[in-house]
Amino acid sequence: MKNVKFFGGSLLIAAAVIFVLLALFSPNNGMFTALWDIGIFTLRGEASLMIIYLVSALSLLVGLYLVVMHIKNNKEDV
Repeated sequence: MKNVKFFGGSLLIAAAVIFVLLALFSPNNGMFTALWDIGIFTLRGEASLMIIYLVSALSLLVGLYLVVMHIKNNKEDV
């Protein structure tokens, strides 16, 4: 279970960084267009990069929390 926290946290951090970099450097890429067309990441029907930034920030926070908790639990076990 301990390694699952670390793996999940690392995966969330990586996804957050990738989404933010994609949104910053290529906001009109095909992936975001497909998500907007099916209604995900839209704000009243318009494409909204702010929602992508907020979701990425939340993913980053949760990922950091999981990694920190994993490190803290490993220090207690030693």
